[in-house]
Amino acid sequence: MTIHFRGKKLKELRKSQGITASDLAAKMGYSQSYISRFETDRATPDINALGDMLQMLGSDLPSFFSNELSPDKRKLLDVISKLSKQQIGFLTEFLNSLDLPPYNEVEK
Repeated sequence: MTIHFRGKKLKELRKSQGITASDLAAKMGYSQSYISRFETDRATPDINALGDMLQMLGSDLPSFFSNELSPDKRKLLDVISKLSKQQIGFLTEFLNSLDLPPYNEVEK
């Protein structure tokens, strides 16, 4: 299964919380155009930025992707979403050491 970031879903979540793109950007120290690029699918946020945005919007990574993930993948994402930035860095280094193909080349 291929998982694609859904900017429209991020925008709908933001609007459902009554937060403007400008407000979200200001709270996070980003520009409005930075947020807009994600919401219009012109860019995909890294996992840390997405996690931070979702937290500001009262959500989390597993909930955001819940319709697209198997239970095992949701559980992994839940664990990852609770890691510190340092732990994510260590995990990223470990995964890179496995010499796996880039995520967009892996058969899902």
